[in-house]
Amino acid sequence: MSTSKNEVEIRVGVRRRPRGLLKKILLVSIGLYIFFLAYEFISDLVVTRLAQVEQIRHGVVQTTVRASGIVVREERVVPAPRTGKLKVLVPEGERVRVGEIVGQAIVPSLDSTTGEKLFNIKAPVAGVVSYYLDGLEEVYSPKNLKELDLSKVETIKSEPRQILPGSQLEEGRPAFKIVNNLEPVYIIAEVSDSQILSEKTRKKSLLLSFSPETKPAEAELLERNFRGQSNRVLLRLGSHLQNLATVRSQTFDIITERFTGYVVPSKAIVIKEGQHGIYMVYKERVRWKKVDISGMAEEKVVISGVTPDIKVILNPEYVKEGYPVKLP
Repeated sequence: MSTSKNEVEIRVGVRRRPRGLLKKILLVSIGLYIFFLAYEFISDLVVTRLAQVEQIRHGVVQTTVRASGIVVREERVVPAPRTGKLKVLVPEGERVRVGEIVGQAIVPSLDSTTGEKLFNIKAPVAGVVSYYLDGLEEVYSPKNLKELDLSKVETIKSEPRQILPGSQLEEGRPAFKIVNNLEPVYIIAEVSDSQILSEKTRKKSLLLSFSPETKPAEAELLERNFRGQSNRVLLRLGSHLQNLATVRSQTFDIITERFTGYVVPSKAIVIKEGQHGIYMVYKERVRWKKVDISGMAEEKVVISGVTPDIKVILNPEYVKEGYPVKLP
């Protein structure tokens, strides 16, 4: 039986098609595999670059109310015994005993071989020496707090000045003052936010922050609506502060809430099945860990249930659980 040339070509073509199809499938599979590897590599690279990973840190978060106030303390102005120049024997901020010589008035004298006489200026009370005066020492006194008419007092002109070594003294005029650092310091404060007067903060004990570098000071809230002013309060500090020995007006923060623990940004919290947690890096993989929130303020939260060796992901929106994260 003879076979035509066309029939041979058709049969050969039919036999060759399966081999060509397999070859195409193989090439496509290899291409997909290479693409998958490239995608995984790029994805890992992008995640590693975008994920902000940080060692968990212990810290403090707090809410504050800005306030400004008048410092009221027990202080005694010491007058110069004679007109002359001041010689300082005890520097600013040093504590002295009763009767201790703090300075001297240098007075010209024809009766002296040196051409001058020295008149001792003694401390009438014990306390801290200060050469900063404002003329309000007797006005803003703790003994006057109950009778203090703020509307009249605020009209009194303050004359702050610093008496330096060599300054000219006038007999009977102030040479320095002694601040009793063993007695409480009071602050008549005006708050910038009524939050301090809310039910949330209706407590007698408060913390005051005078600067980020110093430890908060404990204060007792003695009176709200001081002298009929809704935004004015009277505070009493639990201990004497050196930086309040000289200033009359002071701006500070009243801490209404304060939490201590491990601190993370609030955006680092990931809710899973109704529970709070964080994404952490464990063996170069993203893992979710349940945490408890102790408090929050200013877009930060204090969490517990973690250890100091944990590395937390601060921007969890870029990762998912199980993602690889290669740390540097």
